[in-house]
Amino acid sequence: MIRILFQVSVLIPNQWYAVLESKEVPEGKPVGVTRLSEKLVFWRIREAVGCIRDQCVHRGAALSEGKIVGEQIQCPFHGLEYDSTGRVTLIPANGRVSSVPEQFKVKAYPARDEHGFIWVWLGEPRDEYPPVPWFSDIDGSFNYGTSTQHWTTHYSRAIENQLDVAHLPFVHYNTIGRGNRTVVNGPYTTLESNTITVYPDNEVDEGQTPRRVDEIKSPLHDFFVQFKFPNIWQNRISSGFRVVAVFAPIDDENTLMYLRSYRKGFNFPLLKQLSDYIGSRGNQLVAGQDRRVVQTQEPKRSELYGQEKLIQADRPIILYRQRREELIKAVKHAD
Repeated sequence: MIRILFQVSVLIPNQWYAVLESKEVPEGKPVGVTRLSEKLVFWRIREAVGCIRDQCVHRGAALSEGKIVGEQIQCPFHGLEYDSTGRVTLIPANGRVSSVPEQFKVKAYPARDEHGFIWVWLGEPRDEYPPVPWFSDIDGSFNYGTSTQHWTTHYSRAIENQLDVAHLPFVHYNTIGRGNRTVVNGPYTTLESNTITVYPDNEVDEGQTPRRVDEIKSPLHDFFVQFKFPNIWQNRISSGFRVVAVFAPIDDENTLMYLRSYRKGFNFPLLKQLSDYIGSRGNQLVAGQDRRVVQTQEPKRSELYGQEKLIQADRPIILYRQRREELIKAVKHAD
């Protein structure tokens, strides 16, 4: 048994988090959502996306109820206008020629629109930001359809579930876990920088002892699941078929999961539509089986050192927790 004993922070700082689908932020209309345990407002000016705290510094009204004026967002209460840095550029009651006091500013988050998602930077401002995380083997040659599912648990629990190969024959006994392969060899798992890759190797229990991690020198197949910090995951089923999940943190006890099926070869509109429908139904079914169980886990968020007694099959989860803690500590030590 492996004993776990230390509580981790809620979110990893200095990371790009995928939090919305690109199409959820249309041009010309503010969009208010809760993400990263904070109420945020997003707005789009062509390809650029702004993201600031959804609360006017003046009297606390929700900016998401306002409107876009030029490239800025206007508060619905008294017309204060904000730019994407969170700075108030105009207080109408003071007149257009009056300067705005320095303290009239709200928290802002750098935002990017890439790979069909909106990403926000959680952490210290920088002159240059690292690229958003993505899977290099998923490019524009894939078609995809998206569905969403709300889980009442911390995003770290949802992530760990997608790295857990031991639950398959029990939670998914009639879907992806058919075959009653309860014995878990390894699993062979790699951690390279901020990417965890897991190669499942489950067998039917015929009285054998599972192979240890050190007995498996290399992966036996091209099928794997892969997680990139802080919150994206893929199941590489084949070279032309992937399932991708984004675990968008709402708050400490809620996560919105974006589920995508990526496929090649469905270029005709009707075929793509049918493929998207089938993929979305399948993703919803499998994720729903997971959700039923994961939402019962206590505590709501995972801990590096806690009361759980982990086993060999939990190696990917242990690596996730360890790397998560390393990333959090690295920021704390830099301070």
